[in-house]
Amino acid sequence: MSSIPKVEFCTFVELEKEILNPFERLIHIRSINKNLGDGKYFWYDMGNGIAVLIRNFTPNQDITLIEQSGGVAGATFIFNLGEPLNYTFEDKEFKLRTNDFFLELISDKYYAQNHLKKGKNYTTFMIAIKKELFLKLGSPIENIKSYMNEAYIKMRTHIYNGNIDLEQFEILNTLNSSCFDEDLLKNLYLESKSMNLLHYTVEKIAKVLNNDFINYDKNRLSSLERAKDIIMKEYSSNLSIKDIAYKSATNECYLKKDFKQYFKMTILDMLQKRRLEVAKELLKDDFNINEVALKVGYKHSGYFSKLFTDYFKITPSEYKKQFTAY
Repeated sequence: MSSIPKVEFCTFVELEKEILNPFERLIHIRSINKNLGDGKYFWYDMGNGIAVLIRNFTPNQDITLIEQSGGVAGATFIFNLGEPLNYTFEDKEFKLRTNDFFLELISDKYYAQNHLKKGKNYTTFMIAIKKELFLKLGSPIENIKSYMNEAYIKMRTHIYNGNIDLEQFEILNTLNSSCFDEDLLKNLYLESKSMNLLHYTVEKIAKVLNNDFINYDKNRLSSLERAKDIIMKEYSSNLSIKDIAYKSATNECYLKKDFKQYFKMTILDMLQKRRLEVAKELLKDDFNINEVALKVGYKHSGYFSKLFTDYFKITPSEYKKQFTAY
């Protein structure tokens, strides 16, 4: 039986195109070595200490891919949208399941083996941040400096993994290879969406890791996340707090109290925010204001218009005019 080959990253991919845009915005588009599989790596260094990577590939044989930090310490957020990823580190093995993400802090001597299977499609989105910047951006996470010190001792420290929630999915679904281009507007779009994802994810992790929720058991936290997902998915329904509590398997009184503490807003505030943000997107399309109001769960367009105006400081009709062709 033949052994599985170990392949360095520099052998696994071949540089196809390099784009250097103003202010050190550097894009690398790489193809997978044809002898090893099919697919692409899209790497965008924003020139400010943050880079993003989209990879989408399928190996044509079982491979152990060697991944290293390249002498740069920092943080990596990896969102897995494809087959499960199986890593071997110096101190442990770890599986990143489909539709999960993790945050890992790495030293400048980081080393990992990524075990890839023949014929499986691997699709991930990654945000990488240099150490000095992440210690500032990650400050909402208590003891972030201690976590980084631990990463230097162990080469890496894995501080969080969990499910990709609907809000993260909605951002990820807007990001694809077309953003990696010489067109600076596309670059800026990629940067803005990546920053939204980063900001949201850091705050999400901080809520779980910080002391405010140290006494919350996993079931209690899961109920809160389920409640949010119900709001995000079923916003157009006539949802009551009682309905949401039942569907998220928790007590109504606990849900109201915990939800506000955890998400920093009430259930009704989040429901309204979700409806209005969806309405804003729908108004860009060929729907009139009455149709949009009904689609997001408001029976009366006048009430919807008032809420929209109060929230966005512009009326729905004035907003829609911006997208009307003359």
